Amino acid sequence: MLGRILREALTLSTKSSAPPTDVTAESGVLPTQQEGGAILCFYGASEGNALEQLIREQARPFAKHASALHFFDLNSTNWRQQVLDVLEMPVWFAMSHFGVGQDFNLSSNGRSVNAWAAHGIPFLRLYGDTPAYFPDRHAHQYPGSINVYSDKAHHGFYTRWFEHKTLSLTMPHTLIDPLEFEQADFDAKLKGKIIFPKNGNSPDELIDYWRSTLPRSITSILLNLAEESVSQDSIGREPRLDERLINDLAARQINPGFEPATLLFMVAQLDDYLRRYKSTLIARALLDLPVIIRGKSWGHLDFSGRRATYDPDSDMGRTQRLIDQAPALVDMSPNTQSSTHDRIRRAAGRWTAFLTDETEFLMAHFNLPHRFTFKLEPDSIQAIVSQYIDRPQDAIEMGIEQSRRLRQIYDEDQYIDAITQVVALASLTIGNRPKGTQNFVNFPPKRFGKPIP
Repeated sequence: MLGRILREALTLSTKSSAPPTDVTAESGVLPTQQEGGAILCFYGASEGNALEQLIREQARPFAKHASALHFFDLNSTNWRQQVLDVLEMPVWFAMSHFGVGQDFNLSSNGRSVNAWAAHGIPFLRLYGDTPAYFPDRHAHQYPGSINVYSDKAHHGFYTRWFEHKTLSLTMPHTLIDPLEFEQADFDAKLKGKIIFPKNGNSPDELIDYWRSTLPRSITSILLNLAEESVSQDSIGREPRLDERLINDLAARQINPGFEPATLLFMVAQLDDYLRRYKSTLIARALLDLPVIIRGKSWGHLDFSGRRATYDPDSDMGRTQRLIDQAPALVDMSPNTQSSTHDRIRRAAGRWTAFLTDETEFLMAHFNLPHRFTFKLEPDSIQAIVSQYIDRPQDAIEMGIEQSRRLRQIYDEDQYIDAITQVVALASLTIGNRPKGTQNFVNFPPKRFGKPIP
């Protein structure tokens, strides 16, 4: 879902003067958990300020169901006191990407306790990438932490490879920053340029890192799997990189009985390579078309003398305004097949057409998807994009059709119900014994899952 933006979030947040972890606040408040109470949302530094924009969108559907939505910037100097002020009222749950803000401690009877765990407040940790990135942030930390994945492939990877699991969910999606139809400026779209809003990165530079740093045998395995993953037989399908890796080792007569840390490291390398390869393939195919390629880390491409315009800005808010003025947006799936990427949901929210690679989701849910999907081949990419450069009115009409279809598929009530249910499960797990419970029901059991000495 979020690609490089999320992968950089923790690295950037560690440079902040207000780190997002291990905060102890002196307070006499005792937070209470209550459905319909306040929702606390945390965010930190991120590329293009994407995390703030996204967490606001993911909280937005709850505005009519919660007493209040509160947002805390972990780069501000007074966010701790702001949280303490909110904890004086009932809290429904807290949420953030990667769990930033989950390590908020309160001083109680001379000892430091986690505010959320100690007082039964569920904490939703949102993820848009494979758990091979920052795996420590996916691990079970305390009762009440909930992992929420944007794609069932990422959720499945977590289930396969993490031993101590927490409550988890594949999240139903919603459109991002949706406009009413009457608010869309279709005249501006008709005059605008097609946009590819994607941060880049060189696949060749990643291979150079493998060769210069990793053992030669590991580099050999990665190179072999990277080549296999971008072959024409594989590039348009869900990669299942962990399975590919295990099968490759088995073919070398190696029993893959290693610790998951090694697998996670190698899967992260391959996933990153595949994204770099696909984004570079698409950008190169667009260089001789009058489109806008927008984002950072495109230094490995030469734009001189080409028709494409390079815009190095990656700010999400400004990008959204450009999407408002574009007849279509070019996208690529983040190595997943069963859901749509956030850029597609941003485009559909603003009644802008999306042009993207073929996925199982699009093939299953749209009539005539070949009108807006391309194969990951230069000729196919150029053919799809060129026809809407020549006929922007067709792009606008198709964008309206696409947006209406996704509004049917992505029902905000389903999103609210799914989150409400998983929060209720967590609150029951970490809360006190419900009043009126039968005396033969030992809840919560103190020895559950532990041997009796």
